[in-house]
Amino acid sequence: MLFFCFLNISILKQTSIGMVDGILGVLSLYFFVTAHKQKIEAWHRYSLILSLTVTTLFAFYLADLRAGSIYWLLILPPLYCLLAGARQGLILTILLSFPVIMILFLKSETENYLPYRSVLNFSLAYFFSYAICYLYETQYARSSELLHKMAFQDPLTGTQNRHALKVFFDEFNKQSEACFQTEQEETRLLILDIDHFKSVNDEFGHDVGDQVLVEIAELLHDCIQSRYVYRIGGEEFLIILDNSSPTQAFAFAESIRKSVENAVFRTHQQNIKITVSIGIAQLKKGQTFREFLRVADKNLYSAKNEGRNLVHYGSISVTEAI
Repeated sequence: MLFFCFLNISILKQTSIGMVDGILGVLSLYFFVTAHKQKIEAWHRYSLILSLTVTTLFAFYLADLRAGSIYWLLILPPLYCLLAGARQGLILTILLSFPVIMILFLKSETENYLPYRSVLNFSLAYFFSYAICYLYETQYARSSELLHKMAFQDPLTGTQNRHALKVFFDEFNKQSEACFQTEQEETRLLILDIDHFKSVNDEFGHDVGDQVLVEIAELLHDCIQSRYVYRIGGEEFLIILDNSSPTQAFAFAESIRKSVENAVFRTHQQNIKITVSIGIAQLKKGQTFREFLRVADKNLYSAKNEGRNLVHYGSISVTEAI
């Protein structure tokens, strides 16, 4: 655009078009710098869409049809699809087609049905360019979603996996100090382990054990109604609690323990009763994934050593009798 600005002003003497090209060039340079610094905002995309549309349409309206400015209009539908998404991109593509087709029809020579032929050829190429980009984007989105599930989702239970938890830790540690609240309302994590799960596999088989894991995951999702449920081991799950005090975290963990204890896991042979032990740990800024697991596992094993089927958080614990 800066090149066309120089060309139109200094050589072609088209000052108005050149000034518009210059403004778009400066804007595009600014958007490029912000994108390179990963500081993109929503208004950047829409400002770029608007400036590209105005510049291209303005040049097409003022310039001679033989100058070929119409060719630049063919790149707008793919850009709409990429910058605004498939649905909004289609709306913008359709809206722009009305003034373009009208201008093209009026500027075309009248002999040999040239206005109609020009409109037909342009319309086919214009909408076909959008269709190609739309098909590519939808396929890309499906592939990305599939790869995301494979990378971050446990295939058996549908919960998030250990790798997703590591990503959460990295993002948590990148937050500024202003994002952190008081000690009484910080993020706390619950590690839940199924008691005597090996005996379930030995007595009923691994297929029944897998079904128990699936039902446990469903129960946890029903309790917390959040995406922050992870499977971090064979029979170990982790839950993230935001903005919870020690008392709130402990009470929530106890409610989960009771829900699992009261649930009945049915098999083809008989009903199975399951209990869990839960350890709670506070997540602190700068704490590595390994350091956190060491603290949480310590509380978890304290719960198991005290008789299982209980919640442990430092000096706070509750037994099955309670």
